[in-house]
Amino acid sequence: MFVDILLISIIAGIIAIDVRTIGGTMLSRPLVVGPLVGLMLGDVSIGFYVAILVELLWIGLLPIGAYLPVETLPITTVTVSLTILLKEVVAIPVPALLIFALMASIPLGYIGRWAEVHIRNLNSAMSASLVKEAEKGDFSRISLIQGVNIFITFLKNFILCFVPVFFGLELFQNIVNSMPLQFKEGVLYANWLIPALGFAVVMEIFLVAKHVKGFFLSYFISIALFYAMKVIK
Repeated sequence: MFVDILLISIIAGIIAIDVRTIGGTMLSRPLVVGPLVGLMLGDVSIGFYVAILVELLWIGLLPIGAYLPVETLPITTVTVSLTILLKEVVAIPVPALLIFALMASIPLGYIGRWAEVHIRNLNSAMSASLVKEAEKGDFSRISLIQGVNIFITFLKNFILCFVPVFFGLELFQNIVNSMPLQFKEGVLYANWLIPALGFAVVMEIFLVAKHVKGFFLSYFISIALFYAMKVIK
């Protein structure tokens, strides 16, 4: 289990530097990270489900200008990991476990955003220092500073994914098993409410953009294709 958690955290950290190194290819989005973590832990379906939930909830928050949205990579990674690793050892249904894991992982997104603000402030300071050196004809530290920046981004996301899963797995299991029945039932109902909340977020975007007809058309086409595929099978 340690090796799995370590590998997942390393891969999550590498994917997170996409914005720093390549330029934002969306590799760090939940729809990529969730299924990948699920594949590594042996349950791609849970990875897809978590990815869809997280995408729906935060699809309207984009990094425009100086605004930094909640970081969805650690939320997705930790939620999928906790759900798959504990689904056989806890006394609640998998949907309820998934929602509870999501609730426990959401603060990581805000911690990641807080850390990113300080990383960018550090980058600004290092950049100003490099500009002064470059004006004097000294370019020797440019590659080093770029490497340090990439490593810090990797380390931040590695820690956010590794520490909660490795050190919090047993604690999370004990909390879930000790929850009263009424709370477990409430979390199970939330499994239906959270997707509805996500669709409400998407609807708000389409209503503002005045493309609600296209949204409903694509929705019903998707449903029709889904049932058509079931009939074909």
